[in-house]
Amino acid sequence: MSSYPIQLEVSGPLAMYARPDTGGSPTSYPVPTWSAAKGLLESIAYLAQGEAWFHPTRVEICRPVGSIGGAVSFQRYAFNYGGPLRKDLNIKTGTGMQVFATAVANPCYRIYADIRGARGGSGRNPRHYLQNLFERRLKQGRCFKTPALGWSEFTCDYWGPFRPEWEVDDALDLEIPSMLSSVWDRAQDGAYVSRFAHDVRIEKGALVF
Repeated sequence: MSSYPIQLEVSGPLAMYARPDTGGSPTSYPVPTWSAAKGLLESIAYLAQGEAWFHPTRVEICRPVGSIGGAVSFQRYAFNYGGPLRKDLNIKTGTGMQVFATAVANPCYRIYADIRGARGGSGRNPRHYLQNLFERRLKQGRCFKTPALGWSEFTCDYWGPFRPEWEVDDALDLEIPSMLSSVWDRAQDGAYVSRFAHDVRIEKGALVF
């Protein structure tokens, strides 16, 4: 079977990939989950009919070239929540509920993926079409929706090809005992099922899914 690889670099001021075990004051994983990486790629290009889709295979944590690496920086973040999960008093008085979170500060990631899906026929290959659509939009600076690093307010300040002024932080090694992988049982049109990976290792700045 032919391979249809793609890759993308993204960065921004903040990122939030919330750990479920941190509850109402969420703390971010240091890297995107598999689902979050897939969502980032789909913000560039997406086939609504689901004939082809992105399958993330690897995420690399980057640092500015020549800088000291080996650590991920986190930053406190607070916002006023106005949705239905507020406390009763907030709902009765019509006020927002202040939520505190811990986000990744100044992240830069390189995401690798394969495109999977139907083989196609009669001169039409959905995987090849999605790969071309993705690469064409990167060159044009276009996207399906604004790429964000987790929460939608954490928009990217860059998305596109790898930049020479950034490099993989090969001094970074981390262990994550349990990490949310996906919240769907299939890559397309799935039902809600939380799936976790255990004893996840980030070695030399890279996480392999």
